[in-house]
Amino acid sequence: MKKLLVLLTILFLAACGKGSDEPTAIESTIISITKEEFKIYEDEGIYLIKIYDKDADEGSKNALLKDTGEMLAGLSKLDEVNTVEIKWYARPFNDQSGSKPFEQILAIRFEADTFAEVDWENYKTLDLETIASRYEQNETLKD
Repeated sequence: MKKLLVLLTILFLAACGKGSDEPTAIESTIISITKEEFKIYEDEGIYLIKIYDKDADEGSKNALLKDTGEMLAGLSKLDEVNTVEIKWYARPFNDQSGSKPFEQILAIRFEADTFAEVDWENYKTLDLETIASRYEQNETLKD
């Protein structure tokens, strides 16, 4: 009987931990667009997504805006996302050794009301710099 109880306990614990490695809907949205390392912070429907791009350079702005728009369009379909901010980080562009810490190069935030109003189906034609609740760009990132 003791062996049966131990076996059942092991099976129960294994079953509980089985789904823990599955990405959330938010993680899946981000993973489908970028392969860069990222972190997600959430507080009552307010999401902060930090992406660490090891390949970004001065000319990456258009690619970052495209990826951000695609992520925002995907996140807009999720009920739990109200306000969202996506911040991109890269090593300083003049760091040849790759030893300096990442710094913020782009940040785009949409407050809940603005995020809900945008027609995300047409994200490819949106001017994120203009419609975002807050937009910040590192001066070294070129147009």
